[in-house]
Amino acid sequence: ESPLYELEVQAKDGGDLLARAKVLVNLIDVNDNAPLITVTSVVSSVSENSPRGTVIALLKVKDEDSGASGKVRLSLADTFPFRLEKSFEDYYSVVTSGELDREAVAEYNVTVRATDGGSPALWSSAVLPLRVLD
Repeated sequence: ESPLYELEVQAKDGGDLLARAKVLVNLIDVNDNAPLITVTSVVSSVSENSPRGTVIALLKVKDEDSGASGKVRLSLADTFPFRLEKSFEDYYSVVTSGELDREAVAEYNVTVRATDGGSPALWSSAVLPLRVLD
């Protein structure tokens, strides 16, 4: 909530001597929040003759940590005919990157993984089920 706190400390002895000091407390954020993937839009099925670049899902990614711990990297399994495209800031699209063939693969479970830059890194994932239509 706040990276810096300012306190005033006052001490008084048995007599009437009084002393005051300001204490500044600078907080260092630790990596205690995993990235959060929010699926803002998703299709459940797509035609096998859909062109490359067809949008499958729209995602928003956020990490409440600051610094490197708050920087998030998204990834998909390389074996699927899908890729991630960054729209702006924390928004991404999952789009088709190759031809779909229902006879070869009728259903996909596209797993999106978000990993932060903390040490140790924290991660989360979202699974997007997708049927390929004939």
